[in-house]
Amino acid sequence: MDSYNVLISGANSDLAKVFIEKILKNPKVKNLHLITHSGYKVSDKRINVHLLDFSTNFDLDKFQGLISNQTFTHYIQFHGIAYTDDNFQNLSGKIFKETLEINLVSVLAILKVILPSMESQNYGRIVLMSTASASHGGGKNSFSYGLAKHGILYMVKYLSKYYTNKNILTNSVSPGFIRSKFHTQMLNKTESEMEERAKSIKLGRIGTPEDVVKVMYNLAFENDFVTGENIKIDGGDFI
Repeated sequence: MDSYNVLISGANSDLAKVFIEKILKNPKVKNLHLITHSGYKVSDKRINVHLLDFSTNFDLDKFQGLISNQTFTHYIQFHGIAYTDDNFQNLSGKIFKETLEINLVSVLAILKVILPSMESQNYGRIVLMSTASASHGGGKNSFSYGLAKHGILYMVKYLSKYYTNKNILTNSVSPGFIRSKFHTQMLNKTESEMEERAKSIKLGRIGTPEDVVKVMYNLAFENDFVTGENIKIDGGDFI
């Protein structure tokens, strides 16, 4: 492809911000569409911001209206949510529904909208977000989150099986323990808890957004043959 029209969801996440900064240096990126639930400071004329909250009954018709007449070459997923009281025995219907809605159902809805145009242009690169713990039983208090992220892994296999013949390559990444708002704000971990957790990682340190973004960028913009794969980025945490 001579030019790229890129769609990113979850644009205000720590990882997404690093990724966006990196891809804006790519001269082939002509348009960048960002989905976010809150304001985003636009610093480049190629950026288009779409406000959409996946936590409030995701409206597929509204999403279709936001990106009408767009043919995307890339979709990269960063959005997601986790709760600290997502325990199997004490699970509430609200937490279960909202966690699956945001982490899985919304991704499916986005892909349903953008895949037909990727098929028609015979080109697409999709990178989805799972988690390293999903393949190891997850955390005791993150049942719904782990279940949703397992769904992402299945989606990657399904899309690769049925869309690779249209030159649409789908992969995912599974970050481990990364220094980001996901752990410090969403899961409310203190700095001492972060450092204690880092001791169990084989590399002996907490991962950085850059560690994740480098792999995602490769899968999205430097990859022409890998599909159906999930890349674990955890510093040897789950070996």
